[in-house]
Amino acid sequence: MSLLSLSASQFRNLTAVSLQAHRQFNLIIGMNGSGKTSLLEAIYYLAHGRSFRTSRTQRLIQHDENSFVLHAKVSEQQQTHSLGLQRDKQGDLLLRLNGANVNRLAEFAQLLPVQLITPDSFRLFFGGPKERRQFFDMGLFHVEQRFFDSWLRFNKVLKQRNALLKTSRQYDGQFEFWDQQFAELAFELQQLRAKYVNQLEATFRTLTADAEQPLMAELNFQLQQGWPERVATAADLQQLLQQSFTQDYRMGFTQYGPQKADLKIKKDQWAAEEVLSRGQLKVLLFALKIAQNNVIRDSGRKQPLLLIDDLASELDQQSTRQIFSYLRDINSQVFITAINAEQVSPFIDAGQLAMFHVEHGQLTARTDNDGRTT
Repeated sequence: MSLLSLSASQFRNLTAVSLQAHRQFNLIIGMNGSGKTSLLEAIYYLAHGRSFRTSRTQRLIQHDENSFVLHAKVSEQQQTHSLGLQRDKQGDLLLRLNGANVNRLAEFAQLLPVQLITPDSFRLFFGGPKERRQFFDMGLFHVEQRFFDSWLRFNKVLKQRNALLKTSRQYDGQFEFWDQQFAELAFELQQLRAKYVNQLEATFRTLTADAEQPLMAELNFQLQQGWPERVATAADLQQLLQQSFTQDYRMGFTQYGPQKADLKIKKDQWAAEEVLSRGQLKVLLFALKIAQNNVIRDSGRKQPLLLIDDLASELDQQSTRQIFSYLRDINSQVFITAINAEQVSPFIDAGQLAMFHVEHGQLTARTDNDGRTT
């Protein structure tokens, strides 16, 4: 899968821009505030229906305009798909796939798997469990077809149980009914997650086997399921839910279940963020994202896009070389932003790279004798 072209209108400071993408590396250069991050944001929005920079739609729409429009052509299994998205200030969303209206963003997400690395991506280590669940569930969504349906059904049951906790003071037949479904779906999700995390760890170890930083080989992955390890069956979890009812009622939410799962990355008994430097954590972040890309790729169905904002930030030359050694193994399309080309282009062969320059929201692509942007 690759992004063939992208156009954006009235999106941030991008009045009307379009690009024809390279199937391997795309470098977007420009000064801060020029609009280069907005291009990554537009791709991300097409895939996820939301921004990675703001939750307020109005901030994405140009001043005095009522809506923004994004359009892309995507190649997937020798077929070309057309994706169009329009969102207005009232929040109304229009989606078109191959010329027909569609209602679910999941149809876009399935066609356009996108991973993102920004300076804020350190939340994967320093944020809460929700950040890490979103990370591995994104990979699972694209690898295991059953996951999304199970995840939707579980969240419906969880919502119902939490609503009951706000109205029922006693554990009764209603709770027993929902808790049986809750426990069965919880173990179904846990089994899918455990299998996926094992795949992710194995791919991570292959990717980092020859790393210049041997510390990567000393890391291990621990998936915490969201309930005590002594709970070994769905029946055990259902019993735990009944036993914890009084506390759940006081707290107003369900305290055990896959909605509490977490992924810990450790060296011995220490969390990675406690023993690795900031630069080492950034290398680890890239390794995790690229490993996930490779798991999705190796599933035989998709090749994700990787969006990297401000790649050179906080990296020395050795770490940059290490990251590009990972990127050369990714076999997926990559979009990178940087202030100047010299931060990135020496690490990529000219034939694998297209460059774009952004200034005041205007996009240009120019090439020199080596095929690079001047």
